[in-house]
Amino acid sequence: MCFFISIIVKGGDAKAIDVVLRRHGRRAMPFDNASMRNALQPDENLFLTTVGHCDCGTALSPTEYASGRLNNQRSKQVAKLKKKGWSATKIERWIAHRTKADERAEERHQINAPDSFELWTHVIDDVISVAGVHQAGILLHFYSGSLEDEVIEPMRKSVSIHDFASQLRKINEDQLLIAMSASV
Repeated sequence: MCFFISIIVKGGDAKAIDVVLRRHGRRAMPFDNASMRNALQPDENLFLTTVGHCDCGTALSPTEYASGRLNNQRSKQVAKLKKKGWSATKIERWIAHRTKADERAEERHQINAPDSFELWTHVIDDVISVAGVHQAGILLHFYSGSLEDEVIEPMRKSVSIHDFASQLRKINEDQLLIAMSASV
């Protein structure tokens, strides 16, 4: 029901990675998702970076969410909720909550995005500089359920650290964009 940004890191110490993200106003909280566990390579770890309620309003979110795709996604989500047995009243409350969250996200975009492409480029650059880290990347996913149980089928794309910034501007939802360190 919200966007969340995760980072995926191969190698390195979780505490050191968290220190780097905190310097950028984020955090690196290890978390487990069954479908992502199957998609990750050996020694890759998944971290949630969110400091607030969610990452709705992120500069990374595809622009089509602001228009027709958002309505289409919402219709699909309502259909899923009906299948789960949610009552009409509960669905209406969810729609009202989601509408308020979307309005807050839009306000954050208008005032100042809570993040930027430059922020995430610096985060990944800094994470890759942590001792023992061989690669790091970002995953943006719109969760419709539990963070741990959500089925995610990421499309992996690996690029050099030098190409990361330009590729980040083209990131799609569920694309796992991995930056390879220059020494790999």
